[in-house]
Amino acid sequence: MSTTPFIIGMRDAFFDELYKRFAADRNAVFISADNGAPTLDKFSSDLPGQFFTVGIAEQQLIGMACGMACEGRKVYTYAIAPFVTLRCIEQVKLDVCAMNLPIVNVGIGAGYAYDIMGPSHHTVEDISMMRALPNLVIYSPCDSISAAALASITFDDPRPQYVRFDRSGIPDMYTGRKENFADGLVLVQPGKDIALVATGVMVHQAMRVASVLATKGLKARVIDLIRLKPINRQLLLKHLCGVSCVVTMEEHLLAGGMGSAVAELLMDEGLSKRLLRIGQDDRFTFDYGGRDVIWEKYGMDVRGVTRRILKWLDKAK
Repeated sequence: MSTTPFIIGMRDAFFDELYKRFAADRNAVFISADNGAPTLDKFSSDLPGQFFTVGIAEQQLIGMACGMACEGRKVYTYAIAPFVTLRCIEQVKLDVCAMNLPIVNVGIGAGYAYDIMGPSHHTVEDISMMRALPNLVIYSPCDSISAAALASITFDDPRPQYVRFDRSGIPDMYTGRKENFADGLVLVQPGKDIALVATGVMVHQAMRVASVLATKGLKARVIDLIRLKPINRQLLLKHLCGVSCVVTMEEHLLAGGMGSAVAELLMDEGLSKRLLRIGQDDRFTFDYGGRDVIWEKYGMDVRGVTRRILKWLDKAK
């Protein structure tokens, strides 16, 4: 018998916790766009008046959600991440955000999670696009534990929200730890020499990079930026104190992404810190072979990131 521990995905951990809130509050509604999940089966079987599906019609999904929200419902929508964001950008902008409705859009497949399916399913522009929309709160958890915590956090928040999940198979980061995920970020590991700020799956990459840097005599602190908008400015600045060099890591285009948000914060606060942004450069990715192949080709693997950081630090000497 295999001794490999079963890893519950972010989505399923989130839906398991969300079910408890739905069962206790019949005013909540869930709408899916041609996407299922084993954890959604009990929504449809136990809470039929609270679960709906619209098929492959994501813009209709948003329209239906807005109508229900205007009637006083708390609404969650669910689809593949690029389809619930970029495909519906006008509806999300005008119907959800401008009307400031209590709708939580849940997207599965952040970054290159749908690795072999090409640009139509890659989700590497969503942070840039969605963080430009007023009123919208954005979350990007790195494991099932933080994802599960977001069920109650999003349920109790009346603002428009977007939660981007990776797919299954990512190990838990916070097993045995008690963290306040409502703060929007977590200091995963302390360190005095350099700060690595990451989000989503890249938090795991950052921890691996930190381990390699430790062999070079560099102690890196790792920060998990879970809430991308609004960033907890005071707490992030607190965790960046004492280091002069900051590296951001994201599986996302560099233009307007998480690294840009951190750069804006540093500039707005007048802080003089060297900043290196690591992510996808200005190109579409048509590579096959899986996520690891994409990371290695574009320098987002542990070896590539570590080399780049060491070269960047060496230039400052």
